[in-house]
Amino acid sequence: MKINLVVDYGLHASSLTLITQKIFLELGKLMNKQKSFTVAATMHSGAGIGDVNQHYDCISIPNMGGYNFPPNATTSSKNLFIGIVGIDEVVLGRKVFRSNKDWKRYKPIIETEVKKWKKHVEKINRVHTSTISDKQQIIDYLKVPEEKIDVIPYGVDHDIFKPAEDKIKATKKVCSKFYLKKTPYFVHISESNWARKNTIRLFEAFKKARSAGIPHNLIVIGRNHQLIHKKAQEISGIIMCGYVKEKDMIEIIQGADALLLPSIHEGFGLPLVEAMSCGVPSITSDIFSPPEIMKDAGLFADPYSVSDISEKIIKFAKNKKLQEELSKHALERSQYFSWAKTAEKLLKLFQKNTENELDNDFDADYDSAAYRTLVTICQIHPHLKNQTRQDLLEMNYTKIINWAVTVGLEDGYVKDYLIPLTKWLEEHYK
Repeated sequence: MKINLVVDYGLHASSLTLITQKIFLELGKLMNKQKSFTVAATMHSGAGIGDVNQHYDCISIPNMGGYNFPPNATTSSKNLFIGIVGIDEVVLGRKVFRSNKDWKRYKPIIETEVKKWKKHVEKINRVHTSTISDKQQIIDYLKVPEEKIDVIPYGVDHDIFKPAEDKIKATKKVCSKFYLKKTPYFVHISESNWARKNTIRLFEAFKKARSAGIPHNLIVIGRNHQLIHKKAQEISGIIMCGYVKEKDMIEIIQGADALLLPSIHEGFGLPLVEAMSCGVPSITSDIFSPPEIMKDAGLFADPYSVSDISEKIIKFAKNKKLQEELSKHALERSQYFSWAKTAEKLLKLFQKNTENELDNDFDADYDSAAYRTLVTICQIHPHLKNQTRQDLLEMNYTKIINWAVTVGLEDGYVKDYLIPLTKWLEEHYK
């Protein structure tokens, strides 16, 4: 089997990019172990009838966030698999947009795309999503038949998201780095969509909890709108960190007492699982996916109620025994999730539902997949596209392979696409 994995969808969102990176990495490991299939990283714009049906058995877009119907170039595939990551814009409409202006701009686009789902869903072989909650929303709002949908949870990298060896030292280290008093803290992770992440209500709830005497600060990670920064300045104890490197983010999570994520919608909630893997429980929403993901590893609040969110924060902050119990449950629950499991289930889905497989020659197919993946990396990497244009036109891969071996295998942007190809790259390195 020859799998075409589209990796350029959602490059604007770190969470969507992470999904394709980890799925490719784990499928690549399975490819090397089983030697019964190959996987190539591709761009959706390069897909077409000849590309897909003559060179690949199936095409997978595993991280389609939002409401968009698959790009036209991919729908010519006889075996198209789509992973849907949250359709909050369809389900909640204006509530998840930052302004009326944004909503008015996107509303007609959403309506057009939803119509495509209802009209052309037969072009898709299977749809997979990460939670039962999301599955039901896809049935209700996109009208995808239930029998066409599979639930395959996303994962977490337990090698990097793990409990601190010494929790007290971890907390002190973070406090020292951000010039805070040596006090406990919570962490909140969000990007630009503060409306969906419910950041303003969270800040109001935290303000009430501080007034009630909790000692915690709140560290906020992620690029946020100036409105959020202004709001944070009005409330004592909120520290806006902006973008931080993955290593620093993990240290902040490890030292936190809890993750605060009372979003009005989460399709899966990767931060919830990453925190659990660090032994850190969450105070999160009681609607949509979080209760399904967390089980007994956190506290749940009505995301539309500032009072309820505040009460849960206070309850947690003032009960050391509860903190310890939830931390234990969080670590236990995190073991249910792994990217290896995600990839294994996806591979079984492809194998079970792919029709009319092409003739396969593993070694030749592996070469083709490796070269195609290198081309894709050059196209999506922010610093490689211009540098490698002439080499790609001349089909001269020497410099690209040398870069992959000496730099790329350590480059956070593309290393997950290269690690499975390490042996092949070393054999072709000059």
